[in-house]
Amino acid sequence: MRLSVVLLGVSLLGVLAGGWLTGRLGFGLCVIADSVAVAAWALLRDDGRPVEPQVHGVPTLHDVLDRARRAG
Repeated sequence: MRLSVVLLGVSLLGVLAGGWLTGRLGFGLCVIADSVAVAAWALLRDDGRPVEPQVHGVPTLHDVLDRARRAG
């Protein structure tokens, strides 16, 4: 996942640099194309599931005390 984000960023910079070399019109068209590409990439990555918390398995105080009660 991280590599694909880096490659996308480098690709977008390359397109913008190529557009800058061709002039104002080329640069404007590249900005539009990059915006569409990033929007499409973001929309296609969305699978519709709700976002889950990043931290998994963190016990609550109740879980810790319950485990200590069962062990003792």
